[in-house]
Amino acid sequence: MDQQNTKYLGYLSAAPRVSTHLDAESAGARAHVLGTIKGFEGLNWKVKPFIVGDRVPRKLVMKGSEKVLSSGFIPTLAADLVRRWMSLVNGQRAWQELGGQVDWVYERFASLQSLGWVFKRQGVPWILETNGPFFYEAKTERKSLVLSGLARWVEIKAYRECDVLVCVTEALKEIVVREASIPSEKVVVVPNGVDTNFFDPERQKAKRLFEDFTVGFVGGLLAWQGLDLLLEALHELRAEGINISLVVMGDGPMRPLWQAQAQQLGISANVIFVGRKPWQEVPEYIAGFDVGYSGQIQLQVGKMYHSPLKLYEYMAMAKPVVASAFEDAQRVIRDRETGFLFQPGDKKDLKRALASAYQSRTTLLQMGQKAREEIVANHGWIAREQSMIAAAERILKETKK
Repeated sequence: MDQQNTKYLGYLSAAPRVSTHLDAESAGARAHVLGTIKGFEGLNWKVKPFIVGDRVPRKLVMKGSEKVLSSGFIPTLAADLVRRWMSLVNGQRAWQELGGQVDWVYERFASLQSLGWVFKRQGVPWILETNGPFFYEAKTERKSLVLSGLARWVEIKAYRECDVLVCVTEALKEIVVREASIPSEKVVVVPNGVDTNFFDPERQKAKRLFEDFTVGFVGGLLAWQGLDLLLEALHELRAEGINISLVVMGDGPMRPLWQAQAQQLGISANVIFVGRKPWQEVPEYIAGFDVGYSGQIQLQVGKMYHSPLKLYEYMAMAKPVVASAFEDAQRVIRDRETGFLFQPGDKKDLKRALASAYQSRTTLLQMGQKAREEIVANHGWIAREQSMIAAAERILKETKK
């Protein structure tokens, strides 16, 4: 459908826990959904959303909902079966609501579920976005999946059948191309972005929790975030006379262990776990950091395939980032100009990067400004979707030949 050169997009998301509600537990997913939609709208597309998480009871998306999925074999199995049933039902509902009204559908993939295949069968191009190998991640990293064989089959089938597959990193592209045996030519790499109007230091009042030099972290408290390494590094640096404190914003399965670790290391007075906060409060906490931390370690799958939202959010808030030197950080951060890179999982190198940040206290303001300028110029959501649309149009044109 194309009326007077106006393009219409159906935005699909089948995951019942991914919601645009302010109190949604999956805050990162929420930011990505809203950012993608805003990017399309900024390019004059009319977006018609079908977001399952906005249609289910609020208790399914609020704090604590993920714990239910990983609380035991029976609850997790029941959730798997419900998700599979919902996928079949919601695919038809999405078509009934949007069929004949959109030029493309753009879907955020969800474990055990896909909706776009219904549209593809009716001749509507299906752009599928994936943020990870979900059959692996849900089973291994999050413990929220039982039917891993079925999940893998559904996921691989979706990757093969969609017209264009969007991956957030080159590392993820390599994994899905290999696992799904699909041509690399149909895969577009589009990293995460950020809403530079919302994450704007000029609009925020800093919420500072320590007088000491403060490292800040925002995100899910999962093992691969590498906070155990950071706590050890802080303990050793403080013993060497470098007074660094830490603010951790977020929640997750590792929180009790990391809080206990801070206690055991004797640095609990210098570490605050503030928990999950409302989305609108995140920028003011970041404004209270001296530097942000994005210290992912290698995943069990053998590659770090994530594109950390926090990286872009810190930099948009004019904060230099201490980051493990994976793909996104290496591309976005200029070492010692807009941040400080260290070798992933290497405590000695992390201590070096933290000490360097501490010693650069008088120039952090200028570094942060350069970081924001980089993000505003190249990493907003409109820029992301502009590059994705151009690549998708090329792929769709080639497949029609």
